[in-house]
Amino acid sequence: MSDVNMPKLSDTMEEGTVIEWKKQTGDAVKKGDVLAEVESDKASFELEADADGVLSIVVDAGTPVPVGDLIANIGKEGEAPAQKAAPKAEAKPEPETARPEPAEPESAVEEPEEEPQLPAAQVETPSDGARIKASPIAARLAAEMGVNLAQLKGSGPEGRIVKEDVLAAAKQGSAGRRPSASPRGPARTGPDVEHEELTRIQTIVARRMVESKTTVPHFYLTTKVRMDEAVRVQKQLRESVSGAEKLTISDLVMRACAIALRRHPEVNASWGGDHIELKRRINIGFAVAQPKGLVVPVLKDVDAKDLVQISIESRQLIERARAGKPSPQDLEGGTFSLSNLGMFGVTEFAAVVNVPEAAILAVGVVADEPVVEEGRVVPGKTMKMTLSVDHRVLYGANGAQFLAEVKGLLENPVSLVLPPGE
Repeated sequence: MSDVNMPKLSDTMEEGTVIEWKKQTGDAVKKGDVLAEVESDKASFELEADADGVLSIVVDAGTPVPVGDLIANIGKEGEAPAQKAAPKAEAKPEPETARPEPAEPESAVEEPEEEPQLPAAQVETPSDGARIKASPIAARLAAEMGVNLAQLKGSGPEGRIVKEDVLAAAKQGSAGRRPSASPRGPARTGPDVEHEELTRIQTIVARRMVESKTTVPHFYLTTKVRMDEAVRVQKQLRESVSGAEKLTISDLVMRACAIALRRHPEVNASWGGDHIELKRRINIGFAVAQPKGLVVPVLKDVDAKDLVQISIESRQLIERARAGKPSPQDLEGGTFSLSNLGMFGVTEFAAVVNVPEAAILAVGVVADEPVVEEGRVVPGKTMKMTLSVDHRVLYGANGAQFLAEVKGLLENPVSLVLPPGE
C-alpha cells in the first residue's frame, strides 16, 4: 500500500487543504493521475498519484492537514481501505512570511466578480408563504435590476438563486421583471452589511503582513529616476530584437536590481535570528494579483539572464500564476522582491518587507513632467522608487548605495543590454 501524504508545496508551507478530490474512494487510479486539488499558503496545485491501485481517502476536502500527514492511500484491489482520520480541532495558524503587493504590469487582471460562498439570503415572501433562497449578490442585483426573485428558478445548490440566474432573467427583458422602480431608486433588500469569508491565501497573507510590520524594523529610502533612456531602449528592443516584443519597464528594473545585488551582496540577505544569511543566488520575486489573494512567482538566477530571457521567463511565470497552475518551484527561493503599482497610475508608495528577505523595491509610474537640465526646463520622463529595508540586516548607507546603483543603471541602461557577466 502506498501512502499519500500532504506534500510540502512551498518553502513556507506548514499545512495544506484538499480543496477537491478529483477521484473518490474505490476508484482505480494510475501513476500520474490527478487525485486532488490541494491549496497551500500561496496557491493551489494538482496532486498526482505516485502508484497504480485503488484510492482510499483518509481526510475529507476542506480539512487543514499538517505537511507530511496521511490524507489517502493507494492499495491493491481488495485490500482493506484506510480508516478516515477523526476530525481535528481547528489549529491556530503559525506565523508565516509576508508577501508583497502586485509587482508586474501584466499581472493586473480584471476578473469578474465571484459568487461568495455564504449562506443563502432569505428574501421576499411569495403569496404561498414560501421563503426564497438567494445569494446576497443575487438579491442585490435583483433589487437593482428590477428582477422578481419569486419568478426565478435557482441553479445553485438546493435551488438557491445565484447571480447568473438574475443576469439571465434581466437579459430576457420582460421575463421575471418587476414594474419600474420609483424615482427614488429600487428598494433595498437583505442585510446592510455582507460578510465574505476569507480564502486560506487571504488569511495567510494578512497574517504575514502583520508579522512583517510588527516584527521587522522598517526604514524607507526614496529616489526619482530619469527614465528617458530606459524608455528609449525598451522601445528599440521591442521593435528590433526577437523575443523582446513584450519587454516591460519591470523587466528593465529587474535586470538593474540583479546587477546591483551582485555588486552589493549585503542586500541579497536575510535575518537569521542571531546571524545574517547572505544568499549566493539572486532570485527575484514579483506578485501576481488574483481576485482573492495573490501569488508571488520567483525568477531564479536573474543575474545570469539577459533582458530577453527575463522578459520571456517572467511572462511564462505570470501566465502559469494567472491560470492558477504555478508549480511549487515557481514560488520558492526568493531572495529579493519587486512591487510595481505603476500600472495603476501610482506615483510613489512604500511596500512591506517580504520576510525573511532584507529589502523590497516599490516602483511607481513612469510619468511625463518638466525637469531641469543645465538650467533649462525641458520635458522628461521620471519614475519614483522606494526601497523598504529591514534595519536589522542593513543600515541607511547600505540601502542608499544599493538604491543609487539601481538608479544609475536605469538612467544609463547600456549595462542592462550587455550579456550577463560583461
